[in-house]
Amino acid sequence: MIRLLTSLLLFLLAACLSGQTVIDLKRGGGVRAKTVDDYRRNDSDMSRRVREDSIAYNDCLTRAFNALYRDSLDQAEELLNNALSLRPAAPSNYIVRHYLARISMARGRYADAVQRLTALLRERPEDREVRSERASCYIESSNPQAALEDCNVLLVSPPTEAEHTHALFLRIAAYHLLRETDKALADVQTILQLDPTNKSATLLQATLLAEKGQTAEAMNRYNLYVSAHRDDADGYAARAELEVKQEMWQAARADYDEALRLRPGDTALLLARANVLERLGLKTLAKRDREAAKGE
Repeated sequence: MIRLLTSLLLFLLAACLSGQTVIDLKRGGGVRAKTVDDYRRNDSDMSRRVREDSIAYNDCLTRAFNALYRDSLDQAEELLNNALSLRPAAPSNYIVRHYLARISMARGRYADAVQRLTALLRERPEDREVRSERASCYIESSNPQAALEDCNVLLVSPPTEAEHTHALFLRIAAYHLLRETDKALADVQTILQLDPTNKSATLLQATLLAEKGQTAEAMNRYNLYVSAHRDDADGYAARAELEVKQEMWQAARADYDEALRLRPGDTALLLARANVLERLGLKTLAKRDREAAKGE
């Protein structure tokens, strides 16, 4: 959560620079809106109200950031909505609404996030980051066809190799949900052509081959990966999953042991190893792993 919120704050900082809003994230810092053109009136009472609303708006944003640092998403969401109510025409509100969409994503409220992101795209259809996030939400909510449409837009002349790769990974996830394994493998191959050392793509390629029934080839690729990356828990865990499907219980146990050595306390790995230990008749050890996974 902290990493996500940090990235959100950095995004807001960068984007606000073009919206004439300065956000100081240092201790004691605040938010300063440079423009109040939407509020300018000749009436003195209106000018006073504009000043008061601007102060309250900035205060809401500052308190929202503080709430996010404390992982209080409910409070942050309320404060950001209050800010929108106070200054509905503020230049930085596009970013505030984007921030609210990301909070919905962080909380797993994907339908709400899609609605918010779609509204943003109506204003700025060229916003690649918003479209990428909407594709992710579609995937998380099992709407691969909609995700595919966003991915195809993103893959039209992506500006950087990193964005190209990210969009391909999103499309692979959509193809996987649609059970179009050959198309997913083609995109994996494209990623590996861009970056032959991409570890995620290498593991994903082996996993997709296993799903196609090419078990021997998949296992060979897992073996090569583990030999080349002996300190990567993901390699051992991925190979262990295939060994479980092949009922290679001892081999799976050994790989889960290695994965947990590298990533001790990982709940998913503990539960997976517990199932293998159960198959091996080691019920006491299996119970110990399940208790450790629960934090007991």
